[in-house]
Amino acid sequence: MKVSTASVKDDLLSVVDELSADRMAKVLEFALFKKARQAQQHPGSLTRPVRRLEDLWGDFWPKDESVDDFISTVRRWRREDVTLHKDLR
Repeated sequence: MKVSTASVKDDLLSVVDELSADRMAKVLEFALFKKARQAQQHPGSLTRPVRRLEDLWGDFWPKDESVDDFISTVRRWRREDVTLHKDLR
């Protein structure tokens, strides 16, 4: 079954109209995250094998917070993503 772009836009707009301000903020935050992530990916770039574990390390998490804090935050983000996805259906 082919879905038209117009019907998808209409469905999305009707769902967006029903969102609370807090939920809308989360939707926008997620959309900006996805856009930034897509901008970071370069199509056609070659991948290389990892030679050192240090090459995989990132510095996006504060050093003064524990691994448990990190794990609980990732779980919370995932629950929010699932809830957001269900709301957009």
